[in-house]
Parts: sequence; C-alpha cells; structure tokens
Amino acid sequence: MTDAARDVVVAGGGPGGCAAALALRAHAPGLSVALVEASAYGGERVGETLPPPAADVLRHLGVWEAFAAQAHHPAYGTAAAWGTPVPYENDFLYHVRQVGWHLDRGAFDGMLADQAHARGVQVVRETRVLDAERAADGWRLSLSDGRELRARFLIDATGAGAALVRRRGGGRLVVHDRLAGFVRFFRQPAGGGTPHTLVEAFADGWWYTAPLPDGRRVVACMTDTDIARGLRLDEEAAWHALLAASAPRVSASLADAVQDGEPVVRAARSGWLDAAAGPDWIAVGDAASTFDPLSSQGILKALRSGIYAAYAAGDLLAKGDDAGMHRYRAFVQREFDGFLRTRARYYADEARWPEREFWRRRHASAAEPAHV
Repeated sequence: MTDAARDVVVAGGGPGGCAAALALRAHAPGLSVALVEASAYGGERVGETLPPPAADVLRHLGVWEAFAAQAHHPAYGTAAAWGTPVPYENDFLYHVRQVGWHLDRGAFDGMLADQAHARGVQVVRETRVLDAERAADGWRLSLSDGRELRARFLIDATGAGAALVRRRGGGRLVVHDRLAGFVRFFRQPAGGGTPHTLVEAFADGWWYTAPLPDGRRVVACMTDTDIARGLRLDEEAAWHALLAASAPRVSASLADAVQDGEPVVRAARSGWLDAAAGPDWIAVGDAASTFDPLSSQGILKALRSGIYAAYAAGDLLAKGDDAGMHRYRAFVQREFDGFLRTRARYYADEARWPEREFWRRRHASAAEPAHV
C-alpha cells in the first residue's frame, strides 16, 4: 500500500529528526512533513546529559514549556578525575554557565515528537524505514509495516552511519576512533551517590556515572572495542571487577545500589559524513556527525543540526534556493573540525598512562591536523 506523498520525510525521531520536523513546520509551513520513528520511545536510551546552552535552542523550537513541565533532573556540573587521581569540579567540561539537565531520554525524545505532531507533522511510531529508493518524483520509502511513503526530500536522522542515504551513494563515513560504551543501570536509595556527572579516567579508557530522573544511576565504561574484548566488558563479573579496581570514585557512587535492567553496549566513535547533504537529501544529528560523549554535546549538536538542516531544506523546496544546502555541508565540517581540536586538547590533559594503547591513540591523534 502506498501512502500519500509528502514534501519531506524525516527518517528517525531522535532529537535531530524531531528538531528538523519542528523547524520545518515553523520555517516553511506550506510543506507537508512526516516523521517515522522505529520505537515507541520506551526502553533504555543512552545519552542523558543536556548542557545549559540547550535552553536557548528549546525556546527557539517552541518546546521550552513542555520540556520544563517534564521536570528533568538539574545538573550543576561535572566532577572529573582526569590527569589527576583527585577529582576537580567544573560547570560542565565545555560549558561554564547556568544549569544543565540529566534527562529521561525516552520522555525527552517522546516530548519532541509530540510537539512535532501538535504542529502538523505526521508522526509514525513503532515503524522503521527499511529502504529508500529514488524515483522520478523523489523518494519511495519502504516501511516495516508494509506501507510505502513517497517524498520529494529525505532527511536521514537514523543515527550514526546515515544508513539510508549512504546506501544510495550519499557521502562517505570518516571515522576517527573505535570508542564504545559498556553501560549498566542501578537503583539506589534517594540521595545516594554524587549529584554530579562524574568522570574518572583509568589506564584503558574512562568511566562516567550520572543520576537519572527516575531515581536510577547510569554507569558506563568507555574504551575502544578491541580493548574491551581483552577486558571482557561484555561479562558482568569482569565489568564489576574492573570498576572496583580502576575507578574507586565511580564505584563509591554505587553505595547501596542494585543493578536494574539489562546492560547496553553503544558505539560512541567520533566521525562524520564527508558530504552531509545532496540534491534531495540531508543528514542530521548523529547521521551527520558523532562526537565523543566526553563533550556532553551529542543532544545539543543534534538539535542544532536539525534546525539548520530544516532551514536549508525549506529554502530549497519552497523557494528553489540551494544556498542553504551548501552552507549546511560547510557547517557540519567546520563543527566537526572544531570538535576534534577540543577533543585533542582534553585528552592531552590526561598523561598518566602514555604507554597504554587507548591513550597512545588519543595522544597520537592530537598531532594530526583537522580537516581543511
């Protein structure tokens, strides 16, 4: 069955995809927009830190009141045992103003989708875009529920790798590391553990923990995938043993905590799509670029890229003006180059284990030039 044609289909309903849909309805209200999301916004979603500058972006999208009503957990900064065994506190690693938030990601992403629906976006949940093929009139998208959507323009917000557009020759994925997160969730009595995000470096990577709005705590070991195999981080006993041996402060934050839910493994590599837009498509959020989670920038970056992509797509479709598409491609590259410089500086500050492979790789990459 073929559904009615849309001007724009957004594949993926995370922060980047939802921001693109919201911004499109505001910037080019004459365009019809559909958003297709594989989940119902339940289950575990990793990536819970929203830095202070996001407040301005949420206001720009017109969703600030809905966000504030969710009462996410305020975050006042980060404590980091980085370059020294003694933690130091900072108002976020890269930000020095106001308050941020520890999010219930499912609720946050679902709120954005609800707000998009309220503004006239057709939101299709629990449905995956299986494939996208070009046709004479644009795109034909095959959905997991058996339907077919037609669109003049495709926004790929499917996450790292931009699978849909790359399958059709859109851009080349440039990857800079093999970082992954081995994540577990815990419940503990109210007031237990540190109220900050706590980062603790160790010989083979770094750990972090943060409180979540639902009373739980997230703990993740971040290292490269090949190193993780040697550490057997997929095994519960090995994960806990490494935590106790290598991260005493993160381990102490789990006093009286009980593991809750299933472990999650997530790729966290830094990379970008070297051409983030084509004549009839654009990539947003992690589909355009992925930042090391040490930056706490992932959600904010996704929201911003969704907005900028919406302006570019809206001008192209409503006015025939493709200047915004060229600016967007340049923006993604500049943003990623700036991130690489910042990442190099931060990893260079940790020099206690220069002979270990994880740190040797980061220190070597610091000497490599950014893209020009």
